[in-house]
Amino acid sequence: MSASTFRSLLAQATDAVERPRSIADGHYIGVIKSTEFGVSRQKQTPYLRVNITPEEETDDVAEDANIGIDLTKRELRRDFYITPQALYRLSDMLDAVLGKQAGRSFDERIPELRGVRVLFGVTHRDNEQGTETFNDVTTIVAA
Repeated sequence: MSASTFRSLLAQATDAVERPRSIADGHYIGVIKSTEFGVSRQKQTPYLRVNITPEEETDDVAEDANIGIDLTKRELRRDFYITPQALYRLSDMLDAVLGKQAGRSFDERIPELRGVRVLFGVTHRDNEQGTETFNDVTTIVAA
């Protein structure tokens, strides 16, 4: 982002900014743009975050539900916790997206996710305070 764009954004009145609408529940075709590692705020649990940009709706999304929303400018995410009890979820997603690959490690496979077209589900969830609703990515499989 250029300095002039940054300055023009900050020059806006704070009460003039609108919160983007959530996209509708259903399934979408999209692309995995990136992955990143992090730790959760509360318990400091390590995770892998998968960032997905939706490109198109599937038939189960209401026809006019996303009017006025440019899907390609959205980025949704799904976190996979990296603990002995939860690691199977990441393994299942890697198999569903990249196919089963016996003997290959997570370190070898995770970088291969970038750029892969996927089918993924979207639902809604409330924040901890119950004051906002967010998109939540569910199952991710190869498109």
